[in-house]
Amino acid sequence: MQIILLYVVLTVVFLFGLFIVSRMTSSSVVDAGTRHTSTRPRPTACPQKCPTVRDSSSQGLALATLDKELKHLCLDDCCGVHGDRKQSRPKFTSKDQSSGVTSRFNNINKIDKSHPVFKQISRKNGEINKLNSSEVKAKLGTLKLNTRGRIDILKSRLKSYYKQRLLAAETGFQSMHQQFDYLLVIDYEATCEEPEPPDFVPEIIEFPIVLINTSTLEVEDEFQAFCRPTFNPKLTKFCTDLTSITQSMVDSAELFPDVWKKVCKWMDSKGLGTYYTFAVACDGPWDMNLFLNVQCHLSQVPFPKFCRKWVNICKAMSNFYHLPRMSLKNMLTAHELTFEGRPHRGISDARNIARIAVILMEDGCILDCNDSFDANFSPNAH
Repeated sequence: MQIILLYVVLTVVFLFGLFIVSRMTSSSVVDAGTRHTSTRPRPTACPQKCPTVRDSSSQGLALATLDKELKHLCLDDCCGVHGDRKQSRPKFTSKDQSSGVTSRFNNINKIDKSHPVFKQISRKNGEINKLNSSEVKAKLGTLKLNTRGRIDILKSRLKSYYKQRLLAAETGFQSMHQQFDYLLVIDYEATCEEPEPPDFVPEIIEFPIVLINTSTLEVEDEFQAFCRPTFNPKLTKFCTDLTSITQSMVDSAELFPDVWKKVCKWMDSKGLGTYYTFAVACDGPWDMNLFLNVQCHLSQVPFPKFCRKWVNICKAMSNFYHLPRMSLKNMLTAHELTFEGRPHRGISDARNIARIAVILMEDGCILDCNDSFDANFSPNAH
């Protein structure tokens, strides 16, 4: 009996030992797999098949701090407006801090649609529709409003003015403010060829930002830097002729991750994302969906959250004035303006896009983040 009992005990101990050994082996395999897995966040899906580019030593140094630099700027996943308003900053004394952005923006939706004021607005719109170009310009001039632009833009401007006045007089409605304190107008320049091969990979070579204060509607500052391409380091003649960016300009420039770090520090110095709310603005879907997306893959930089939604100025202008969507040049022409600077230079394009954005805000357009990141974006479809 004792022998049988001893046999049972030894069998249990042996089986338990096998169990412990198997668990330790499984754990070591998992640990080994973890050690060989990159800790860098997986990039967002790329619209093209981009080759893997290894980081240089300078890229590695920049990437070590990029996540920290971006973290406080990426405050909101579901909205393109980022940052916190701080009442301690004097800039906001002209705005109603107690009501908040959302309540100001939604006030008009709280007015009963059966209110007589909307019939007055409709009648005024009908009167404006009957005016010719000279009459509309004369009326705008009398009101000290902008008299530049094609007839449908001029009429929209005049209608917006009277709508705001009638609402204020009849309902006490206060004029609407923008949803954010600053607008960051971005227009990248990237490597290019003509004709462009189907598998061509564009790399950002110019990173410009124009900073607009949405309270004063003034350009407060600019950021501009060239980036050195690594996958196709040699610029084509077509690219140089188109953008006026020369080989020597990019050869002496920093790599994209280093430029990104400078962008983040510049934004931080302006209080963007900490003291002031902001939104990115472009003239279409290409800058974020194509150029920045591809570049983040190439440089192995996490795609920033505050670039996942942006103000598409082309779309905003089309919707506000009830016009077809058009190029930057045609948008300027519609406002009876000419392009200032060098076309297809990032900083010049951004400045001209900013001019359109300011006019839209002057005319009463409340800009919102009307475009968003599309992992399946196809340039040919646009």
